Amino acid sequence: MDITTSWVKPPNAIGGLDHLAVQAPCISLYGKMLPGITNVTDRARYYSFYPWVVWSLEKNGHCYGDTFIDLFRKADCLFTLIAERHAKVSGGERDEHAAATVGSGNMAEPVSKIRDGHSVRLSDFACREGKTRYFKNKLGGLGQYYLGVFRELKMMTGDLLTGVKNIREVGGAMAETVDRSVKRELFFKTLDEDTVSAARLDELHSFCPCALNASVEEHAKLSELFFGDGQFSNQDALARRRSLRMFLSLADGLARCGVAIDMEPFRGCTYSGAFPDKSKWLLSERLEKTRQQWAVYQRNELLSLAVQGIFFVILHAYEESGERFHSVEDLARWFLASPEVESLDPVLDLNDSVTSLIGASGSWLATMEDWTNDNHEVHLAGRIASLCGSREDAASKRSAILMASMKILIALQSRPETKVGYSDFVFPPNYLQAYPINLQTFNQYSANTWGNLTTREWIGWLATTWGIHTHLMVALRKLRGQSQSTFRIRPSDKGLEIISVPDAVFTSPRFRQALRILKDIGALVKSGTVWTVSDFGRQFMEAADE
Repeated sequence: MDITTSWVKPPNAIGGLDHLAVQAPCISLYGKMLPGITNVTDRARYYSFYPWVVWSLEKNGHCYGDTFIDLFRKADCLFTLIAERHAKVSGGERDEHAAATVGSGNMAEPVSKIRDGHSVRLSDFACREGKTRYFKNKLGGLGQYYLGVFRELKMMTGDLLTGVKNIREVGGAMAETVDRSVKRELFFKTLDEDTVSAARLDELHSFCPCALNASVEEHAKLSELFFGDGQFSNQDALARRRSLRMFLSLADGLARCGVAIDMEPFRGCTYSGAFPDKSKWLLSERLEKTRQQWAVYQRNELLSLAVQGIFFVILHAYEESGERFHSVEDLARWFLASPEVESLDPVLDLNDSVTSLIGASGSWLATMEDWTNDNHEVHLAGRIASLCGSREDAASKRSAILMASMKILIALQSRPETKVGYSDFVFPPNYLQAYPINLQTFNQYSANTWGNLTTREWIGWLATTWGIHTHLMVALRKLRGQSQSTFRIRPSDKGLEIISVPDAVFTSPRFRQALRILKDIGALVKSGTVWTVSDFGRQFMEAADE
């Protein structure tokens, strides 16, 4: 029998993000609530500028190919330079002008040159190769960030290989509204000349993101898009419309409390239905349902942080100890006798049953509306995330994370709202089977499995079944399906080996991007230290329920 020996290439080792597959349901939920906005679609004006560039290039006789791509990249760079220049000369906050513009992080050199009165060559930074290129993707921010969304919104069609085109009735109509308020000839003359001066950028200031509100037709068209009016009206747009209206109501209520709208109050208010002063957040029937849907997302997020926190603690303690165990069971026995677990006993009796633990939670658990309280699950989740990346003493940090994680899981079992699970959210068939840590299984284990366990046994179950065993399953699935190694702990000849200890992190529910868009279209305006709803924004916020 012939035997052939050959080298087997090891799989690529990557960091990975969702090591317990606990964040995937969260991502699915917020995707349903904010379709058409993603975690990388940061500025409203790109939704009109990119269709305009494609339309203009076609109008100038350029079919998709090398020349089209090179001119597009120059246009992308020029837009960023205009925004950076306008931020400098306007005297306002940079956030209003150049924040999150494509390639701005890589274009410090041309920005500083122009600031000092020099000119720069666009081709030096719009090039496709080399250290000075502003962006790797050949269609810049459109190819990397916005094209998928534009296809979803039926604004564009195509891809990087075959070419991109506006859908005439949508992307094409958007481009024509832009063209009526900008200097197209001067813009493309600048691309052809290749050299850009500060004076030329000043002439082109109408392209700055801050100028959107002065472009009346373009502003109206983008407002229709984001709020799902007119030709953009459909079921997906309705979910986005209601979420954006809810965000405006949130900003309005927080401003009355003297609080600026941001991620922490977004988490607390949508989860609890109350403002930081504990007053009830009063919403119309439809928007209250939207808030409750966001509360489902927040519950899944709290579950995610708690489970990630326990996983962090056992891996971190094991790595620091220098011990080596050959089985997960031996590691778990060692962990359950560790100082981190023992430190819970004065508050959470380790020998008491989980049922008794839930029953006694009223002695420390904050009321639902008191979400800024140290013993509220929203505050505890934030503490887990901040502690993971802190430089506090390792042992005390681990004890604090473990305590916070267990309190969150107790709180979720104590809240009647958790029993609704995913409510009216619908997942594809068998979707949750691939993600075993979710609100459905949480409720099932709460009702049927955990009650008779002692607190110590429950910690062991969570650290192994929902911790190491789930991680190994997820990492093996990634290895089999994509030939990528995402193991943070793995079996080896020397026992279970720690690769790295992942921090517990929140997902990014497109909230900051949605907020930035509301600011860009003038629905939110700065008033001192808070953001208030403008007259324009109030029209949408107070619109009759659909």
